[in-house]
Amino acid sequence: MKKGLLFISLALALVLTLLMPGTALAAKPSSFASTGIVTYILPGTVVPAGESDRWIVVERELGGAFLSGDISGNFTMVYKADVELSTQAGNLQGTVEAEPYAFKVNGNIQPLEMVPTPLGIDLPKLTINGRWMFTDGARGEGSFDAWVIFIPTPEGHVGSIVASTFSLTGRWQP
Repeated sequence: MKKGLLFISLALALVLTLLMPGTALAAKPSSFASTGIVTYILPGTVVPAGESDRWIVVERELGGAFLSGDISGNFTMVYKADVELSTQAGNLQGTVEAEPYAFKVNGNIQPLEMVPTPLGIDLPKLTINGRWMFTDGARGEGSFDAWVIFIPTPEGHVGSIVASTFSLTGRWQP
């Protein structure tokens, strides 16, 4: 009886060992990339941080569309940030939804730069880069790079988006 049980256990272990490498290979992450544009930003809740030049973005929504790559279609990002008003530099944390996917982002906003436009005027450009990680719809993570050229509000905040890009790269398991 003990020899029969031992034989069955060894046979089962052998079968599982042979099946596991195929299963492990099937679940291996693959390259991921998507690129899109930002088309709007809502006013949200933005408040001064005391008497400093810093502002707290309590919550703000922006949106656009992924136009090429592994995911496509409209997206929305809801984010919070802590920025210096004069340079717009700071940190950003948020969530992005692009059905059927959701992911979180953490990034750094670089100091704004003024860039010439075809309209003959210089407009501010913000560059943001950081990390992302899926929270729903897939598994994976990577980095992102984005920039927006915008018309500032009278208070100096990001207003109407004139031009932009939003690119994600990394690894995923859809």
